[in-house]
Amino acid sequence: MATNDIQLTAGIRSNLLLLQQTTTKLDRTQQRLATGNKINSALDGAVAYFASKGLNRRADDLSTLKDSIGQSISTIKAADTGVSAIESFIDRAQGFITTAYSNLNDDQASIDLRASLAEQFNSLLRQIDKAAQDSAYQGKNLLLGSGLRLDATSSSKTATNALTGVSNTRVTNVKSADDYVISIEGDGAISANASDVANAERDRGIQNLQIGGFQSLTNGNLDPLSIRYTGGKGKAKTFTVTEGGVTVTKTYTLDQWAVAKSTGKMLAFDHKFASGTNIHFDIDFDEIDNVPDTYGLGTSVVEKLTNVAVAATNFNGVGQEISRDGMNLDGQQKLANGENSFGFDSGTPRVTIDERTILQASKYSAAVGLSYGNASGAISGAPSIATTPAVSTGIANDFTYTLQASASAANFDFVTGRFTGYDVTLNGPAGLVTVSITADGATTFPAVADNNQDVTLDLRRVGLIGVATAVASSAGDVEATKRSLGGALPASNVSVTAISGFADNLAHTLTVNVKTGVSDSTFVLSDGFGGTATVTGTLDSAQALSFTIVGGVNSGATFSLNIGGTPLTPESEGALTFNAIGNFTAPDQCLFDVRAANVGESATLKTEQVTDGTDQNNLTVQLNETNTTQITVVSQNVQTDGQGLAIDFAQNGWRDRADIDFAAKTLAEAKLRLQSAASSLNSNLDIITVRQNYTVEFINVLAEGSNQLVQADQNEEGANMLQLQTRQQLGTISLSLANQAQQAILRLF
Repeated sequence: MATNDIQLTAGIRSNLLLLQQTTTKLDRTQQRLATGNKINSALDGAVAYFASKGLNRRADDLSTLKDSIGQSISTIKAADTGVSAIESFIDRAQGFITTAYSNLNDDQASIDLRASLAEQFNSLLRQIDKAAQDSAYQGKNLLLGSGLRLDATSSSKTATNALTGVSNTRVTNVKSADDYVISIEGDGAISANASDVANAERDRGIQNLQIGGFQSLTNGNLDPLSIRYTGGKGKAKTFTVTEGGVTVTKTYTLDQWAVAKSTGKMLAFDHKFASGTNIHFDIDFDEIDNVPDTYGLGTSVVEKLTNVAVAATNFNGVGQEISRDGMNLDGQQKLANGENSFGFDSGTPRVTIDERTILQASKYSAAVGLSYGNASGAISGAPSIATTPAVSTGIANDFTYTLQASASAANFDFVTGRFTGYDVTLNGPAGLVTVSITADGATTFPAVADNNQDVTLDLRRVGLIGVATAVASSAGDVEATKRSLGGALPASNVSVTAISGFADNLAHTLTVNVKTGVSDSTFVLSDGFGGTATVTGTLDSAQALSFTIVGGVNSGATFSLNIGGTPLTPESEGALTFNAIGNFTAPDQCLFDVRAANVGESATLKTEQVTDGTDQNNLTVQLNETNTTQITVVSQNVQTDGQGLAIDFAQNGWRDRADIDFAAKTLAEAKLRLQSAASSLNSNLDIITVRQNYTVEFINVLAEGSNQLVQADQNEEGANMLQLQTRQQLGTISLSLANQAQQAILRLF
C-alpha cells in the first residue's frame, strides 16, 4: 500500500518536507533546552556520550571515596582527642611527683602523704589506659598499638609465690623478655639506728639504750620502736614502748627510785617482744628531770634495723642486682612489709612480703647474738660455739641460752663488790651445764649446745652478781668480818649473835660507834644506806646488845652483839665494822640467742611474649578510586604498659627519693613517646586532609570535563529555537500559498 495515497503537488510536497525537517530540529532544540545537554543518548554522539559517562562514573567513585576519607579523618581526630586527654593526665601525675619531692621528710606524716600520692599516681595511670581504650571510632582504635604484650609466665609466678613469706608476685612495665632471680638473705639480727638511739637518750633522759635480738621466724616485723615517757618532774615515771601493734608499759615509783639511788643502782626497762626484738635502757630519775625544757616528757621513735634483704637479679642485665634491705635506713631502699619493687630496664618485678615469716626463706649461716638483759655485762663480747649449728630449712632450730649463777656469802669480796667465785650454770639445748669459776675470762661449757657442741663465754664476775643466788650472811659469816677502828671497844670483846632482815641483793657494811660516859654507854649502828639504830648500855664486861634498824632499805632488820672481856673504858669512844650480805635472788637476766643456719629459698621469675602483635588496629586509607594509592596509619600504643608509654606504677609507696626519681624519669620519657605518637597521627592527618581536598577538587574537574562533552550552549540553542520557530511559521505560510492554487480551481465550480 502506498505511503500516501493522496497526490500532492511538487510545491506542496517540498514545503511539507521542509516543515517536517524544521519540526524535527525544533523538537531536538527543545529537548536540549529542557535537559541542558546537547547529547542525551549515544544516538546523539556515541564518543562524547560514553566519554562523559566515564568521567561521571569516576567522579561518583571519588565522591564515595571522599566520604570514606572523611571517616578516616574522624578516626584520627578521635585518637588525637584521646592523646590530649592523656597529656592532661600526665601533667596531673607530674603534680603528684612535685608534691612528693616537697615532702621527703622521714616523719610518719610525710611517709603517709607520699604513700597517698603514690596511690593517686597509680589511679591516674589506670585512667590513662581507659582513655586510650575508649578512643575507638567505628571499630578502629589508633591508641592501642599492635596488642603485643609481655608478662611473667604463670609457672614462674607460682614458683615465686611458693617462697615462704612471698605472695602476689608480678612484673609491671615489661619492655623486654628477662629472667629475675628472687632471693632472700640475712639472719634477722636486730640493731637500731645509732642516731635515733642517741636522740632518744638525750630527749628522754634515759641511758644505755640497747636494741637487739634475732627477728622471729614466725612473728617478725620491720616496725620502728617508739619510747613514750609520761610523768613529770618529781613524779613517778611511766615508760610505754611500742613495736608494731604491741605495747608494753612499766611505771617506776619514787620509792623504787629512792631505794635504787640509796644503793647506788639505777632502775631498768627490759623487755623482749614476741617479734624477737629486745630492748633495755637504764632509768635515772635525776637525769630525766634534768632534761632541758621538757623534763624528758614526749615520744622518741627509734628506727629498727633488721638483717634481712630481698634481692632481684636479672639475666638480661648481665647479673644486675637490686636489693631492698632491712639494714638500710628509711628512704634508702629499705625493705618494707607489703609490696617491694625492683626497677630494671627490662621491667619491674614486684613481690609482696610477709614480715612475719620472710626469714624462713632466707639463706644465712649460723649466728650467735650478743647477751641481753639487765645482767648482760656478765658476758663480754659474743659467745662462741665450737662448730656451726645444724643447717635447717624453713623454721630453724633457734635457741635462747640462759645464764645463772650461785655463790656463797663467805666468798663475797666487800672491796670489789662481787663474789670471788661462782658456780655458773648455762641452760642450753642439750641441758644444764655448771662450771665453777674464780676469775674473769673465757669459760667453756661442754656439750651444752645443739648436737652436744661446746659453748665458750668470756665471763665477768661483776656482771654475774645480777644472776646469782646466795643465802644471806649468817652470824658466823658476819663475825668473821669484824674489824675494830680502835678506841673503847676492842674487837676481841665483841661477838655477833644474830642477824636478819637485811635487804636482798645488797652488800652491807655495818658500823657500830660506841661512846661511854662515867657509868653508861651509847651504841649507834649505821647500815650505810641511811638506816640507824641506837642502844644504851653500861660499862659492864658482859652485856647483850640488840639493834633494830630504822629507815632506809634495811628498816626493821635486826643485829645482835654480845660484849664480854674487860669492862668498857669510861668517857671514851670507839667503833667496830661488820660486813654482811642479804639474800641474793638473781633479780636480773642474762640471755643470748643462737640462730641455726638456714639453706634458704629462691625462685626465678620469667617474662616472655604472651600475646602476638597484629595490625588490626591500623587504619588503611584508600586515596584513589582504583585502590592503587593508599596510606596506612599505624596504631600507636599510648597505654602505660612497657610496649607503650612505659609509665610504671609507683614503686614502694614512694618511701625513697629513688622511687620518686624513677617515677619522674619514666614520666619524662613517656611525654616524649606521647609527643612522638601525636606527631605520627598528625602527620598522617595532614596527608589525608590534603588528599581529601585534592579529591574534592578533582571531582569538580571531572564533572566539568563531563559537562563540556555533553552540555548544550543555552544561548546558541535559544537562537536556534527562534530561528526554527520562524522557519516553521514561514513553512506554514508557504504551504498555505501552495494550496491556494487548488483552492482557486475549486472556486470555478
